[in-house]
Amino acid sequence: MLKHFASRSNPNFIFSRSFSSTLFVKGISFSSTEETLAEAFSQCGQVIGVNVTMDKVKRRPKGYAYVTFSSEGEAQKALLEMNGQGIRK
Repeated sequence: MLKHFASRSNPNFIFSRSFSSTLFVKGISFSSTEETLAEAFSQCGQVIGVNVTMDKVKRRPKGYAYVTFSSEGEAQKALLEMNGQGIRK
């Protein structure tokens, strides 16, 4: 199938990727909440939404979340500033 895409007039199309205003955040604490994450990431810009994915059986976060900013620029700033940083409650 890759060969099929490579034979088209724009072979780089499959590698193009635009930045989004939503970041995937992994490795969050099981005690993390939407509020604590929104507070931590708000230093980088306006957070318009946080979605902490929950384990329905254990009733705790699965260890990752999605943080949505009001703009792509704010999300890029958060990615640069928060990447690899711990978040304290």
